[in-house]
Amino acid sequence: MIHDQTGNIPGIQEADRNEKELEFSTKRDLENLKRALDKSSIVAITDKKGVIRYVNSQFCKISGYTRSELIGATHRIINSNYHPPEFFKELWKVIGSGSVWRGEIRNRAKDGSHYWVQTVIIPFLDEEGLPYQYVSIRNDITKRVEAEQKLKENEERFFLVAENVSDLIGIFNRDGRFDYLSPSVETLFALDLESMMKTKLKDWMPEEDWVMLQQEMKEISDHLKKISKMEFRIVQTDGTPLLLETTINPIHDKDGKVSQYAFVARDITERKKEDELIHQLAYYDSLTELPNRWLFVERLLEELRKAHRDGLRVAVMIVDLDRFKMINDSWGHETGDLLLRKAAGRIKESLRENDLVARLGGDEFTILLPGILDDSFVVQIAERIQQSFQQPMQLINHCLTISCSIGYSISNPDSADDFSSLLSQAAAALDTVKDGRRGEYAAFTPEMKAKSNERTLLESELRKAIEEDQFILHYQPKVNFARMELIGVEALVRWEHPELGIISPAKFIPLAEETGMIIRLGEWVMQEACRQMEEWMQAGLPIHRISVNVSMKQLFQLHFAQMVQTILEETGLVPSLLEIEVTESAFMDVHNASTILEKVRGLGVHITIDDFGKGYSSFSYLKELPVDTLKIDKLFIDGIDQDKDSKAIVKAILTIAETLDMRVVAEGIETVGQAAELLTIGCDCGQGFLFSKPLSEPDLRKFLEDGFKPEGWH
Repeated sequence: MIHDQTGNIPGIQEADRNEKELEFSTKRDLENLKRALDKSSIVAITDKKGVIRYVNSQFCKISGYTRSELIGATHRIINSNYHPPEFFKELWKVIGSGSVWRGEIRNRAKDGSHYWVQTVIIPFLDEEGLPYQYVSIRNDITKRVEAEQKLKENEERFFLVAENVSDLIGIFNRDGRFDYLSPSVETLFALDLESMMKTKLKDWMPEEDWVMLQQEMKEISDHLKKISKMEFRIVQTDGTPLLLETTINPIHDKDGKVSQYAFVARDITERKKEDELIHQLAYYDSLTELPNRWLFVERLLEELRKAHRDGLRVAVMIVDLDRFKMINDSWGHETGDLLLRKAAGRIKESLRENDLVARLGGDEFTILLPGILDDSFVVQIAERIQQSFQQPMQLINHCLTISCSIGYSISNPDSADDFSSLLSQAAAALDTVKDGRRGEYAAFTPEMKAKSNERTLLESELRKAIEEDQFILHYQPKVNFARMELIGVEALVRWEHPELGIISPAKFIPLAEETGMIIRLGEWVMQEACRQMEEWMQAGLPIHRISVNVSMKQLFQLHFAQMVQTILEETGLVPSLLEIEVTESAFMDVHNASTILEKVRGLGVHITIDDFGKGYSSFSYLKELPVDTLKIDKLFIDGIDQDKDSKAIVKAILTIAETLDMRVVAEGIETVGQAAELLTIGCDCGQGFLFSKPLSEPDLRKFLEDGFKPEGWH
């Protein structure tokens, strides 16, 4: 026999080591099994009389009892009294015979709540085959049992609802034969339930709708769809068609195949009509019945995706009707509306079938031209549209020929141009046409983009300027040039940019109007003008009134009159020292303008119509307006000493103003000849470069000190 150096026999030593490793491994596995069981299941050991000798932590956690409360007690401590005594007699009978018992038990926790457990009770047998203790392993199934109970309750409710609901509920098989129908079918189909059950669903459907339904059924059967939501028509016994909104669910047989279809259907005939009306209102212009901006943008996005995929291009046009505002103001909105409808028709007739024309608002129309191969086609469309406008239009009592200006932009086939860029580029091209010669067309160019970028930058800077109070006021004197006396000043806003210096209002006021920033800017101007006027009054300066220009957007903003009153109260200015100037364009809505101005005039503020005479309907609405002063537009003053027509118009304005007890101020007087002619016909008040340009506040004080008799005045 071979021994190692320690005197041990190698084979025996190896066997001992393997036995110890097996023992250790088994012990470790049992501990892991116990740990896993403790984490997932409720474990208890009782003696043969049912007294609890061991519980794990999970038992304590679920029941709410401590280990000391459970050990020594019986399972009666968690008895919920849900199960009858016979239930537990049968349980003890099974385990007492040495068999394993399996079942579900509802127990009661310490706090009185109930929980369900899936239970296995295993008897441990002695040498004689009799149980001496029991191990119970339980798993919490409360949620499952509650779900099953709820499902049962829901099934009961379903049949209760199905028998009383107004929606149609039913079950049909593959060929459309009904296996169940709710009583509501009698109302929907005007046929009794018994007779209806003898028919098939396809008997009530148009052929194309039945084919569509069969396709949905096939996709459900092939597991391509879990459920189907669809709309189909049925035809009632009197021939009236109804549209049903239907949800279809499969019913599977024991082999998992779809054998029937359950459905819930609702009559949406009237709702569909309402939806179509809402869609019409949401996506179409009510005046021209053309698509509006929302529908245009949706279609444009779709066509851009197609063009990018197919390597084609898309063109966007904007068409603007020339002189539309003048026609609308002169001949009224009814004529203007008719003009827009006729223009929409002519544009539409000039396009292809798949082209789209929309009205974005006002007198502008947008056109979408998909699938463009070359620029020449867009030019052809533009020329075709402009040629269509050369034919006179009959508008109520007027026969009119108008022109249109067109700007357009074409997408890049190598990139998915965004819709906003195409629209802004077309708008930039249109602006270029309108700034030059109207009645023409132009394609967008990079130079226009630079101009557009400049405008965007200006808009950003303007917002910043309003936030940082970069504005100052200049004041242009108004004089009685017969007596050479100052009668007031007009407050004119100037932008004092920290880097660019003074920016002319001609550059930023239109932008402020377009973007709505004129509201905040206009309020600041009025506040500053009233503050400055009150300061002059305290200083005793001979300035009798300060006037402030008010745009349409300002005038029609909510609570405009209240805003004016608040500013007067905050600055302490006497209301009669303030004058607001409103352009004639504000009186397109005479009723609302009159109502607002009446409130302002009621405060004691003076009202002036600025640029008077431009609109042909001016005289007709004067008698309806609460106005103190008419300010004659510079257009008529420029030629008054040479043009007899201008002189005649000014004389007519003076006559009407005198009749209505209104003052008249002439603006834009630049020469002694103009002033002399105005005096000759009875106008003695005005403003213009002849007397003074707009002045800063310090320069205005100096102007008052030095006097202001113009050179050459006698």
